[in-house]
Amino acid sequence: AESRKEIEVFEHSILELKQRIENLKKIKEKLSYLIELEGWLNMQFTPLLSKVEKNVMASLKYEFSGLFSEWFNMLVPENFNVKLSDDFTPIIEQKDYEINYTYLSGGERTAIALAYRLALNQVINSLMSNIKTKDLVILDEPTDGFSSEQLDKMREVLGQLKVAQLIIVSHEQKIEGFVENIIKFKKEHSISKRL
Repeated sequence: AESRKEIEVFEHSILELKQRIENLKKIKEKLSYLIELEGWLNMQFTPLLSKVEKNVMASLKYEFSGLFSEWFNMLVPENFNVKLSDDFTPIIEQKDYEINYTYLSGGERTAIALAYRLALNQVINSLMSNIKTKDLVILDEPTDGFSSEQLDKMREVLGQLKVAQLIIVSHEQKIEGFVENIIKFKKEHSISKRL
């Protein structure tokens, strides 16, 4: 009876060990799969993703730079050449010499800022189709320092925008000729009132 009891205990222990061995084999298979997956991710997927990202960024930079350059050259028809660096910083050149932003006139600075923002807006909207404000652009004093000729050119730039609604806040009376509806406000005692 004692020997049978020991045999039962050993058989039970053997059964438990077999189950543990099976569980460890399954864990080893999962571990092998995870190690293989990690190797694939590190050796193949990550480099591929990096190449895709570089190509997408190059395409975006090309589109962005083209719009930025086109619209800036419309606003400032002088001998400037503008483009974007790899980190999307505007580079301004005149007669093959790079010019620092601080040496530009007020109207030229405004033209760079406006062309950059509008081009960025256009590229983002073409990339992201689920933006709820995709068809809306709001510009607050976009013509600070612009000459009369630049204001005329701005009308052409605004005509190229692919938006349903354009809201411009401006003190420039010439802009009134660019829009369909005009809402005027007057400030009295620090309170804005509609005229």
